[in-house]
Amino acid sequence: MKPSTRIVFNTLIQYARTFIIVCISLYSSRIILKSLGENDYGIYSLVGGVISMLAFINLSVSSATQRYLSFYQGKMDVEMQVKTFNNSVFIQLFLGIILAVGMYFLTPFIFDGGLNIPPEKTESATIVYYSMIISVFFSMLSSSYLAALIAHENILFTSVIQIAETFFKLLIAISLLYILSNHLIYYSILLTVVSIVNFLAYSIYCHKKYEECKHLGIKKFDFKMLKEMFSFSGWTLYGTGCVIARTQGIAVFLNNFFGTAINAAYGISFQVQGHFSFISTSLLNAIRPQIIKAEGNHNRQKMLQLSELASKFAFLLLAMIVIPAAFEMEVILSIWLENVPEYTIVFTRFVLFTALADQLTSGLIYANQAIGNIKTYSLIINTMKVLTLPAAYLCLYNGLSPVSVMVCMLIFEFICCISRLFFLKKTAGLSVRGFIKRVFVPEIIPVSGSIFVCWICHLYLPVYLFWVSFLLSIAIVCTTAYFLGLSPDEKQVIDRNRASIKLFFKKNY
Repeated sequence: MKPSTRIVFNTLIQYARTFIIVCISLYSSRIILKSLGENDYGIYSLVGGVISMLAFINLSVSSATQRYLSFYQGKMDVEMQVKTFNNSVFIQLFLGIILAVGMYFLTPFIFDGGLNIPPEKTESATIVYYSMIISVFFSMLSSSYLAALIAHENILFTSVIQIAETFFKLLIAISLLYILSNHLIYYSILLTVVSIVNFLAYSIYCHKKYEECKHLGIKKFDFKMLKEMFSFSGWTLYGTGCVIARTQGIAVFLNNFFGTAINAAYGISFQVQGHFSFISTSLLNAIRPQIIKAEGNHNRQKMLQLSELASKFAFLLLAMIVIPAAFEMEVILSIWLENVPEYTIVFTRFVLFTALADQLTSGLIYANQAIGNIKTYSLIINTMKVLTLPAAYLCLYNGLSPVSVMVCMLIFEFICCISRLFFLKKTAGLSVRGFIKRVFVPEIIPVSGSIFVCWICHLYLPVYLFWVSFLLSIAIVCTTAYFLGLSPDEKQVIDRNRASIKLFFKKNY
């Protein structure tokens, strides 16, 4: 399968996967919120947030593994792929043990005044915390294998596992309805079991399928590469940490100023954002290995072209569902949840707009990873994200509404988005004017058309026809983007891949 065709195929697979996952997760979330209640749901979101603040190391090392595996695949260097995977497993095991032990000894500091949790709920929250420590450990062990699957662009197998995981979580959610007590403890322990099963599935498959995963051993460790990967992971860790610290730092601020109930609204808003973002992240996950392989093959021009294409399509794909969702958020949440916590609607709108701002130049994130210039990028771009925290705290300290912190998050995200352009101009020779002409300008008409149509639908259509806004938005964005937003070369790529996908399914299915 051609690289461009594989991108389209993997994107379609992820769309199908995520559609199934979103449908199941939406129903599961409704059951979980009903079973746990606002306070317990808020506690789970809060404790999970603290874990995320400490466990973002996993994401950083996984990102480094994907980068090096894809890079050496571009160079066709199997030996370096073996060394990369071995070093990755060693790093994840070592850091997993250190992280788990460190998180265990942090327990007294977290639950003795660190979080605003009712005394009668402290024991349950502590068990949830310990369960999530185990989940994080096995997630870290799984990440090297998941990185190998993504580097090989084997999206089909990862999709099957993730769909199976979602079905298990649905069964767990339904079982909550039949448990008389200790719902929070029961729920957290069973989710830990799911994370262990995931690790076994990924590791067994990769050991049988991929050459670099078959040769685990101390002799394959390369300390020079270990140092290089630690450096890459360390600065990726800093960047990821900035994002997690911003997200969960705001959660802690809201908790301290307003209590656990508002954390339910905050947690739900990010859950909705995660469900909506699939349509853009699916494309980015499919195209990322190609961006890195192009740089590994010393084809900088192709790498930048793919990055621009990823930015444009990721933004448009997300915009075509975020825009109608912003207009119809009250209806959507009232249908999804029986009782919508206060501030959930406005929080969700701002979180979605923040994700949309990030997608404007999202492809440049992977361009920078392909080049490997992580240190300076993280210090300049990602530090801006953390500046949201002092701004948010000042807003709350001075008595402003909780919505003020979401405004701060959106503003700083947009600043980071624009800053990427000038950073890549200096490090990779990106033409800022060319990027604006080829990416930003073609997005104006599709987005404007979607906003206008969704506004009209919101004003004049009955509430039960809210879904018409989504259909019209998708139709308008796709149509105007194809005829007015694509260059002739991009249209040829789409037409060619559409024919290739049809031929593929005809031959194989």
